[in-house]
Order: sequence, then C-alpha cells, then structure tokens
Amino acid sequence: MAESQGINVNLGGILEDQEKSISYYQKALSQVLPAEAFKLNPYRLIWYILCVSGTVFGVAAVANLELHWTAKSAVGLLIGACNGTLGFICHEILHGAVIRNRKLQVFLSFFGAAPFFISPTFWKYWHNVLHHGKTQQLIRDPDAFPNLKIYKASKFMKFMFPFTPGSGHKRSIAYFFFWFSFHNFVAQVYLRFRNKLFESLDHMQVNMEFVGQVIVAIAIAVWVGPANWVFVFLIPLFIQNYILMSYISTNHNLSPLTNTNDPLINSLTVTNHPVLEFLNLNFGYHVEHHIFPAMSGAYTPLVHRELKRLYPDKIQVMPKWKAMKALYQTSRIYKSSHMLINPETGRTYDTIGSKPSPIIVESESPLPVERPAEL
Repeated sequence: MAESQGINVNLGGILEDQEKSISYYQKALSQVLPAEAFKLNPYRLIWYILCVSGTVFGVAAVANLELHWTAKSAVGLLIGACNGTLGFICHEILHGAVIRNRKLQVFLSFFGAAPFFISPTFWKYWHNVLHHGKTQQLIRDPDAFPNLKIYKASKFMKFMFPFTPGSGHKRSIAYFFFWFSFHNFVAQVYLRFRNKLFESLDHMQVNMEFVGQVIVAIAIAVWVGPANWVFVFLIPLFIQNYILMSYISTNHNLSPLTNTNDPLINSLTVTNHPVLEFLNLNFGYHVEHHIFPAMSGAYTPLVHRELKRLYPDKIQVMPKWKAMKALYQTSRIYKSSHMLINPETGRTYDTIGSKPSPIIVESESPLPVERPAEL
C-alpha cells in the first residue's frame, strides 16, 4: 500500500457497527445547544435581497451600458457569485430554516434557483427527501456515485466518468464548472420520469416551475441580446456551479457508502477562510447540517464545536483545499462501501475514515490512501 504524504489524521477506523442514526446525535446535541439555534433565521432574507439585486443590476448593466468586454466579463463574474450565494440561501429557505410559509419558500426559490434551472418542488424532493433521507446509500441517494457493477452496466456513467475528479482525464477540470446544473437539468427533463425514486414527486408542479424558469431565461436572453449571452449566462454559469459543486463534492464524494444514515461517517465538514465561510453561509459545515437540516447555517459552527467535544475521534473535518486535492487523487466509483476504484486503471483507494491510524491531530481528516492496481 502506498503511503500518503504529509497527511494529518483525526479518525480511528470507522466500522459498520459504529454507525449511529441522526436522532442519536440530535438527542445528545439538543441538550447542549442554545434554544436560539433552533429558531428561524429570517435575517437570511437580507442576503437574498442583496444577491437578487446584484444579479438584476448586473444583467441590466451588461444590457444597457456601453461597457468594454473586460468590464462585462467582470460583471459576469459578479453575477455568478451572486447566483452561487443565492443557491446557498435557497437551500436554507427550502429546508425551512428561514421562513415557515411553504408557498413563500417556493416563490422565493423559484427566482433564486432560476439561474440553475431547478424547480423548487423538484429540489425539495431530490435534496430534502432523497438525499437527506438516504445519504450515501447506493441508488437511493441520487447524489451518491455508483459502484463498479452499476458503472459497467451504465453507458451514461461510462460517458461521464472522464469528467469526474480523479478519473485522470484532463476534461475532469471542467467538472466543478458545469456538473450541478447539468446533473439537475438531466434529472428534471429525463431521469425523474424513468426512476421509481420519483414516483411520489408532484411532476405537474415541477413541470410548471421548470417551464416558468425557462421562460424567464428566454425573456432575459431576448432583452440582453445574443452578443451579451456569454456575460449574462455562460460566465455566471461557470462561477455559480463552481461555488456550489466545490462544496457539494467535498462534503460527500470522499466518504464511504453507509447503511445507516450516520452524518459523522457519510459526510465531511470542510473548513475555509473565515471570510469565505461567511460569504458561503457556512455551507461547509455539512456534517452539522445533516444532523439539523432545518437549522440556519448561522448556527452550524456551534454544532461543530459540540461535535468536536463529544465525538472528537469520529467527526470528519478537512480543510477545503485539501479535500479538493483529494478528489483529484482518488476515483469516484465504489468498489465496496469503503473503497473507491478507477475502472479504467484498476487502482483502488480507501475512503476517508476507512483505516485506523495511530496519529491523532485535531481538525484534520485523513486523505484517502491509494492502493496499487490488483494483479
């Protein structure tokens, strides 16, 4: 087995009999967290107003002002940043962490998620019901990568594998800049009609919301004109996808598959510079979010503090840059629940939390360990 270099570890071996349910952690943490942490946080709507305003004024500036293409590109970056932050805000809104009125949640998220072409009703079902309910469970979690058997049987996965981090292909660099929108677009226009996981979804409502977002996009496209599509759509699309996917991928795609929905095993908290954590609404505190999905990200650092105190050898934490690096050092296909495999080279990699380690260093999780190809 190849040794990983420069890696600090805070995890012991994670075994299946150590898996605990979400309610187990909720019960323990509810006794030590302040009551304020469980209240709605309507102040997040200030972020919503600021980001929607930034996007609207940015589009208007590109459409109406005689700007040099470099200035338009800069505005496109700003629009993308606003849209990416809107993704985080709508995530909290649709979890019920900001406002209680469900119709208002959907209304706000219709516009907030429009840059990604994601129906709020679809997102609540895909993310809240399926992903949170069956996190890192093979097939049942639509965000979990498949195992080798499914990969071999799927033409789609074989086509997409070179785009995934750790595949060894240059095109994988593009993954973070398009996958979130592409994945959800394909799921809404095709997969939801062919997969039994979506039998309980309100398809008519999703159709109306999705078509409505497309109409909004067409209206904007006509307004700004073809010459500005790159600045209003393409550049923002790359930026907003990167902002979200750089967290979503690191939060789960290095972790093992699990039978019991145990966030301390199947999820990873990634830390970042405090300014970036503030701007990204603490989205990196993902273990904490999976324990209390309806809690505002403003309070997840408090949960993180208590998790480190109560379960210092189990909670998985890694700096975001290191998690990003690890994604490109490992494959995304599962050979087993705790082992990843590159189906093209045969090389295997342990997921995080797979092997016991004698080294204990706070706030660091072990990078996956590469194994040589089997003969």
